[in-house]
Amino acid sequence: MDDHPWRDIGLEVYESHMSDDAVGQLQRLHEITRAQLADNPAHTIGILGIAGGNGLDLVDPDTVDSVYGYDINPDYLRASRARYDDLLGERLHLTECSIDRTLRIPPVDLLIANLIIEYVGLGEFVAFVAANSLAIGALSCVTQQNGTAGIVSTTQHSSSFDGLESIASEIRPAALQAALSTHGWTCTVSITHVLPNDKTLTRQDFIRVH
Repeated sequence: MDDHPWRDIGLEVYESHMSDDAVGQLQRLHEITRAQLADNPAHTIGILGIAGGNGLDLVDPDTVDSVYGYDINPDYLRASRARYDDLLGERLHLTECSIDRTLRIPPVDLLIANLIIEYVGLGEFVAFVAANSLAIGALSCVTQQNGTAGIVSTTQHSSSFDGLESIASEIRPAALQAALSTHGWTCTVSITHVLPNDKTLTRQDFIRVH
């Protein structure tokens, strides 16, 4: 875990890159998270790849009992705590970990996985979901389709993300839906968002039917 490429990318660099006008992903993900929370009312929420906590400001502490955030970069987790401790306090539970089939999570009404499956791998992510099926109420995922661009968009910070090429893979929404369906999950929402640089983000919500 210590040599994972995400541990080498500073949060300021990550957020500057993601919010660049040519990328626009941080802003769009915030909007998508708002919709994920509104469409899936939850008292307990899990967030895979929480980074600096983008979207935690949308959590209502009057209705949400617990938020569980997972990330492999401890600096990201420290930033999430510093930013949102006043809002969420003891409701916010943060865990430094790899996200793979060995991870076991406490029960949540909603599990959010935005732009994380690309770095976990489709097979490993589906194995994680299968291992935690009884702990997940609704599952809401966002994947990125690259279009004519590469996995990492071009900004002044692009070179900081070179190490991700060794672990990144493009996830097709149809492939994610098919893989999860083999474990009893059905897709209830599929929405595509177009980004400034020819990429798209696809949000898919799933519930377990058997």
